[in-house]
Amino acid sequence: MSLTDKRRFLQTQVLEMDRLRVLSADDPFTSIALDKRRELLAQELAIAPASPAAARTVLFFAGRPVYGSEGIDAHFASKILDPFLEMVKTQYSAQKHGRVGARGPRRDENEARLLLTGLPRGSFGLELSQPQPEDFVAAEQLSDTLVRLTEIIASAAENDERFAFSLEKVSPRIVPRLREFLDVAAHHEAYLKMQSGDLSVELPPERLREALGRVGAVRSTERVLEDVVGVFRGATLDSWRFDFSLENGTLISGRISEELSDADVAAMIPLTTRNAVARLHETILITRDGIPHSRFELLGLRSADQLVK
Repeated sequence: MSLTDKRRFLQTQVLEMDRLRVLSADDPFTSIALDKRRELLAQELAIAPASPAAARTVLFFAGRPVYGSEGIDAHFASKILDPFLEMVKTQYSAQKHGRVGARGPRRDENEARLLLTGLPRGSFGLELSQPQPEDFVAAEQLSDTLVRLTEIIASAAENDERFAFSLEKVSPRIVPRLREFLDVAAHHEAYLKMQSGDLSVELPPERLREALGRVGAVRSTERVLEDVVGVFRGATLDSWRFDFSLENGTLISGRISEELSDADVAAMIPLTTRNAVARLHETILITRDGIPHSRFELLGLRSADQLVK
């Protein structure tokens, strides 16, 4: 039984006890039993977790694709939604599991499924949400995903520094879809207002074009680094993250590969604060200002004593 169904069942049962109590007012033994049953149900209802708040974002549009308060061009709406929904699935999976491959299926992407639940008026809005979520953790993470995507869109229209900072918080795989999303909006000379949680951003056509130029300039490359020598600073099974200090003193952090098991990571723990040799996957994003931004994934670790001279 889902959280919503359980709370609804308990609420119904409490009301039913009240109804039966009135009907059995002349029977003291039945009344006592009903009072006791109602008390137990009320206690269970009091501690039953409420359903988590629905993850929700609204994309408001004005400009050429919108016809007053009548509606929005259906072709535009379909083209703008596809890259946005793909970004949501990618970022959700990346936040939950770490690095997402450049292509192919994303783990648990079905948990990031959104529905078109409203068409708010004003300009013309497309409300996307996940009504009646049952998983607290997944709902909270999806809400955070929507806020992060709103932030990256806002930062792309702001300046290189803020964009680079926001880019550190999202999966590199969203960049092509972000470019596509902005390209559709800019090509149709749309005005975009986006709201997710408490974060809201408004981008007129000229700022959309600026954002598109900044995102379009991003280049990426990937490589595997073998025999990286340094000091292992630790790993955690809960967050699936690691810290590693290079020989030059630079501290790098990142995700542990999903290909590694709990036992693999547990075997790394004794190497904490010791000289070690890491095998790393590095993803490098180069923004318009030419500054590279690296992401690291730990593929393997061994003691420096095992390094072949």
